[in-house]
Amino acid sequence: MQPVHTAWLVFLIPLLIVHAVWLWSTGLGVIDQCLPYWSGCVSISKAARSSDALFLFRAGTILNAALLIHFWLLVRQWLALYQVRTLALPILGIIAALFLVLYANFLGTQGEFYQLLRRYGVTIYFAFTVLAQMLLVRQILHLRLKVGAHLVQIKLWLCVWLLALGIISVLCNALLEGDTKDRWENIIEWHFALGMNSYFLLIALLWKKLGFHTRAAQNHNQ
Repeated sequence: MQPVHTAWLVFLIPLLIVHAVWLWSTGLGVIDQCLPYWSGCVSISKAARSSDALFLFRAGTILNAALLIHFWLLVRQWLALYQVRTLALPILGIIAALFLVLYANFLGTQGEFYQLLRRYGVTIYFAFTVLAQMLLVRQILHLRLKVGAHLVQIKLWLCVWLLALGIISVLCNALLEGDTKDRWENIIEWHFALGMNSYFLLIALLWKKLGFHTRAAQNHNQ
């Protein structure tokens, strides 16, 4: 599988899975009918665990985690083509993918301990993935690429947007209470997940423009 295909998959799989389980649970009537991006009526986790859609969510999420590990290793190979050596960046991405598996495995289970594992799993997945994305943007900016420069700028603004959402989430936790707090947290979660996944689409488009493929990385390593 070529790097561009991997980047496309880590964009498409979570995008399709998240919306599929939301439509599945909505169709069964186990969650409210609404547009969660605007009303915040349901979280991604609740949409997945409220019906048998949970099994689809688990399978798709674990597959995506495996592809994410491969993706971050490809990032390391790609940066090496420009004489950039980095270990922290792929490690952050791989740790995030492993915690995504933890979250998916315990989603839908009962008990405070399992709820704690789910919460840590999804929190570390989001935080470490976005941190790795920001570090990658920083590395790419230093490369001063001529090809795909507009894609790099979009990635930069996307990271700023994700950082702003993170700050808003902290303020919501501190200032809001009850149902209002839950709804705003859900709205932020849906937009945050969409923005984070869109980052991989931009990487796929950049790699395609630059002609990055597995053979180039292998020849460089030799």
